[in-house]
Amino acid sequence: MQVKVFTLPFNSGVGVFDDEEFNSFAKDKEIIGVNDYLFERNGTPYLTLVLKYKQSSSVQTLASSEKIREKSKGDEEWRKILDDDSMPLFNTLRQWRNEKSKKDGVPPYVILNNKQLAELCQKRPQSKYDLMKIDGIGKAKAERYGDEILKLTLYFKTPEKSDEHPKQ
Repeated sequence: MQVKVFTLPFNSGVGVFDDEEFNSFAKDKEIIGVNDYLFERNGTPYLTLVLKYKQSSSVQTLASSEKIREKSKGDEEWRKILDDDSMPLFNTLRQWRNEKSKKDGVPPYVILNNKQLAELCQKRPQSKYDLMKIDGIGKAKAERYGDEILKLTLYFKTPEKSDEHPKQ
């Protein structure tokens, strides 16, 4: 297993992170795992990807690399965390994440992966500090998305106290 780090600047002209170098690198690699970090410097957002990979004898597309990454993390693992009572919150968080990813021009898993969404449903954080206790949610994500996430998790924790649905 090898590790490679990419730092991708946000291209505001196109509205997406410049991932050309990453895509070129990943074509002939078997991606085992990805950790992502968002940060901002001088007003420009950056996405840092830490890849765990191994050389592949066959050429793979980015899409197939993502499938391998998901399977290696245990695609079903997050489902085990959820119960029937958590599914409405999970689906709401997933919808919020998808809308946010389209707006930010990044894949949904960059914002939060399914396991992180499931842990949010299980732990029901009460503060940004609580959010940062979930693996993969650091200070940057807590600051950027925390208020919206907390609004949703708090609403679902005590829905009988609210007459209206949270705005997404």
